[in-house]
Amino acid sequence: MKAPAQVLDISKEWIQYMLTDYESKENSGTTVTVESFATGKGSEVGDGFIGSIIKLYVNAKLSTQSTSSNPENKEYNLVVKLKGEDPNMGFLFEKAQVYMKEVIMYSKILVEFDNFQKNRANNQYPICSPKFIYGKCNDEEFVLVMENIKNKGFCAHTKEETFNIEHLKLAVTQLVRLHAVSYSYNQSWSFLEKHSEFEKTEYGTYFLNFANPALFDLQYEILKKEKDEDLAKKIKSNKKNLVKQCQEMHNENNYKLLCLVHGDVHAMNMMFSYTDGDKNCNNPNDISLLDWQLCHWNTPAVDLQYLIYSTTSREFRKEHLEDILKFYHSSFVEATVKLRVEGLKWTYEDFKGDFNRMALYGLIRGVHLSFGHHCPELIKEYEDEKQKAINQSNFKKTLQAPLVKLSRKYILSSAMDSILNFAIKKSFKPYIKEI
Repeated sequence: MKAPAQVLDISKEWIQYMLTDYESKENSGTTVTVESFATGKGSEVGDGFIGSIIKLYVNAKLSTQSTSSNPENKEYNLVVKLKGEDPNMGFLFEKAQVYMKEVIMYSKILVEFDNFQKNRANNQYPICSPKFIYGKCNDEEFVLVMENIKNKGFCAHTKEETFNIEHLKLAVTQLVRLHAVSYSYNQSWSFLEKHSEFEKTEYGTYFLNFANPALFDLQYEILKKEKDEDLAKKIKSNKKNLVKQCQEMHNENNYKLLCLVHGDVHAMNMMFSYTDGDKNCNNPNDISLLDWQLCHWNTPAVDLQYLIYSTTSREFRKEHLEDILKFYHSSFVEATVKLRVEGLKWTYEDFKGDFNRMALYGLIRGVHLSFGHHCPELIKEYEDEKQKAINQSNFKKTLQAPLVKLSRKYILSSAMDSILNFAIKKSFKPYIKEI
């Protein structure tokens, strides 16, 4: 059955089809009949999610051949993810395979990793994430349905506040599990041979090499207008070296160890649970990772830099950074031993060197994310632009369709360089000005 493209497409018939598919895997021959359902808003602008997040509440009856005369009542509290409204951004995400990767992560890889760590380490390293219910992704459709873990007491960390040491250690522990399990798994079965989608894509490499020069040009233009001539001249004269540094930073051959990384570990992509007595939410006892769309094969430093710089203050890093890095490395080494990896050659000095080589990435991502989440002007500007796209008339969308298809054909070619240069500068200008 065709997947819904927007919240209005979510129908009783589709929900019955989707839930029957799910329940039949648990208990063959189960049929789900929907009694009622309701949808609700799942995320706010500035939360950092790719696409639309929808809450779905369902009351249904489950029946099998043996229970058809007395069906079981069941309530579902779910989260549905759909593509975003912008067709151009949707195309770029498709080229980077972000939708496909998330469906594969939930439906296959997290299951494979869980079975692997249970077999090797007696379930000491489970990777916690919402339960997968249903997923579909092809050239025309994308939908992902998961359990809503708020029902289990999980909640998002307040994005206006930085992490304390307890939150950060719990997040780092979860990254250790992902990194160590994927690295250990790869020693037995070549991960990328089984799941080539998680290699760096042509789009990702192209955008990285193209966007950085455009962003440095933009910084120069803004600084010149702000009459900061000295810094403007430094950026202009050192542009080639800066671009080269960025390219070298993302060269996998420069790193001692590679594994599967989450790729987007900011605060809104984690949910924490607390004991009943922890009214101030200072001491989390569990964590769940969300939003696996940007995961790929890379150095673990990608995740650690992003996490630490996007969730902690400068003062916190001065006091705790070295301890956190030592905690990560010792935990990773211990995990690989228990997962039966032999001959690991990755000393703390090796790890620290990899972490420092990725330092510019952590700083840029942290600052970018901080303004995206905390700057009211940027959030309002984004919200206004998004609403304009949603409110476009069907006639205007029909006129735009041929242009969108044409741009898709040439977007990765040199013919589009000047247009993309302009588009990148326009998109990032508010961020760079604010920074």
